[in-house]
Amino acid sequence: MQAEILKAIQTISNPFLDYFFIAVTMLGSSGFYFIFIPIFYWCVDKRFGLKLGLILISSIYVNTVLKEITKIARPIGYPGIRSIFTQSAGGYSFPSGHAQGSTTLWGTLMVHYQKKWLWYVGTAIVLLVSFSRMYLGVHWPMDIAGGILIAILIIILSELIDSIIKESTFDISISFKVILSILIPALLILIFPHKDIYEYMGLISGTLIGYFIDKEKFDFTVHAPLQKQILKLLIGIIVFFVLKEGLKFVLPSGNIFNAIRYAICGLWLSLGAPYVFNIFKLNEKSIKA
Repeated sequence: MQAEILKAIQTISNPFLDYFFIAVTMLGSSGFYFIFIPIFYWCVDKRFGLKLGLILISSIYVNTVLKEITKIARPIGYPGIRSIFTQSAGGYSFPSGHAQGSTTLWGTLMVHYQKKWLWYVGTAIVLLVSFSRMYLGVHWPMDIAGGILIAILIIILSELIDSIIKESTFDISISFKVILSILIPALLILIFPHKDIYEYMGLISGTLIGYFIDKEKFDFTVHAPLQKQILKLLIGIIVFFVLKEGLKFVLPSGNIFNAIRYAICGLWLSLGAPYVFNIFKLNEKSIKA
């Protein structure tokens, strides 16, 4: 039944749609998230940017665990199904990481802003990204449905946790926050020591450490004129990708060092970049004395 659905979808295949859906599917890739989320953190709303990143990485964690548990093969190589752009299809099939990630990202945005136009745009992007995975022949329909459903459950749970945190009056020291920022991701790695988990937990750890230090030391703000916002993004994103790729040639190979590499990238996102923005006066608030 699932194979027949994919075959029916692929009856509309043509070169234009191939390129179109390859472009669409990139909206559900990690590269897109690495550009999109810093826009919010540096230029729109720092706390919501952090929340968006944490929810998305939590969703990726769940997705990775479920793929390794279910171990369902992709439709790649199935008789009668054409699979293209297979470099975007790493690991097992269920649930779809692209469908789950795009639903998590845009669903969180829709819930947060409650704008009708955003619901239309977000829903359209989720449906297009999800459809692209079947058109490209890299996911079964059940992978798509499962990814979307899991993302919705993660969003509901995340909103509940966030409301509890906002209402909490419990305060802890920055040193304890930093310790927790290391211990909790480390515990999640121990629970499921997959190579991708090392990277994303390292990213969470570094980002949280930087966020808490920033709040304590100079409390970076996002406000700036448009031209300075553009300059912030160019500096921040270029350095992020230089660190992400360049540190591969500096640090030894292995999961632990991948976690360290991503932790450094996270520190840049939440501490290094804001510090540089302050030095060059690219935002309105200066470092605390």
